Amino acid sequence: MDERSKLTAMKVIALMYFLTIIALQGITIYRQLVLGQSIHDFEDFAIVLTANSLFLISALLYFGAVPVQKLKISTVLLIYAVIVVLGSVFTYLKYHVFLYPGLPARALIGKALIIAAVSGLIVLFFVIFSMLGKRRMDKELEG
Repeated sequence: MDERSKLTAMKVIALMYFLTIIALQGITIYRQLVLGQSIHDFEDFAIVLTANSLFLISALLYFGAVPVQKLKISTVLLIYAVIVVLGSVFTYLKYHVFLYPGLPARALIGKALIIAAVSGLIVLFFVIFSMLGKRRMDKELEG
C-alpha cells in the first residue's frame, strides 16, 4: 500500500468506527428509553461501550490527535460543567419523561451527585492523558 491508499483506508476505518459507536449509543438509548428495558438487560454492553469511548478519547489525547497546547483551569472547569449539565439534563429527562412514575427530588439530587463525581473522574482522566501526551511529544521533539 502506498501513502495515499493508507490515508484513504485510515479515513474509512475512522468513519466506520465513529458510525459504529454512534449506532451503539443510539441502540442503547432506544432499548432503555423507548423499549423500557432495564439497564440490567444490557449492562455489559453499556460498560464495554463506555470503556471503549473513554479509552478512545484518552488515546487521542495521548497520541496528539486532539491538540492540547496548554491546559487552562478555566477550560477544564468549563468542560466539566458542560458534562455535568448534560448528564443531569439527560438523567432528569430519563426519569421524568421516559420512565414512569419518575424519581423524587431527593433521589434526583443523589443522581446529580453521582454525575458530578463520575464526571470529575472522567475529566481528571482526560487531563492526565493529555498532560502525558504533551510530555511525550515534547520528549520526541527534544531527542
